[in-house]
Amino acid sequence: MAQIGSLRDAGVQLKKQDTEIQREDQVKICHFSRLNMKAQDLKYQIKKLKEEIDNLEDASFLIEESFGEGLKLHVGECFVTCEEDQATSYVEKLQGEKQDDLEAKQDELDDCENEMKNLKSYLYARFGSSINLEEGE
Repeated sequence: MAQIGSLRDAGVQLKKQDTEIQREDQVKICHFSRLNMKAQDLKYQIKKLKEEIDNLEDASFLIEESFGEGLKLHVGECFVTCEEDQATSYVEKLQGEKQDDLEAKQDELDDCENEMKNLKSYLYARFGSSINLEEGE
């Protein structure tokens, strides 16, 4: 393997592979980065919402299995005694709210990913292999 010093002595010029980045390109790279962070945050929030919805479904199942026994509903920092139909309506209301939140977050994530896809195609067309926009690499 030849050393750099010996290549220079032999008259071989080594070119540093610089890619000039214009302000407009830098703005797009930064925007892509912000969108990527937002997408990661939305994925985490969606995961948490799905877990909460699953927990509410489990709670709904437990309410059905209670057979009219006294139920304690966790509200804030305390437990409140309630009837089966009150607990069912409360859990259904929470499920509806969480489902609406989930759909809104999913729509926001889809919009974010579409915009990232457009920016990614522009940036790869502009910089080729000089830029890496893939996650985890």
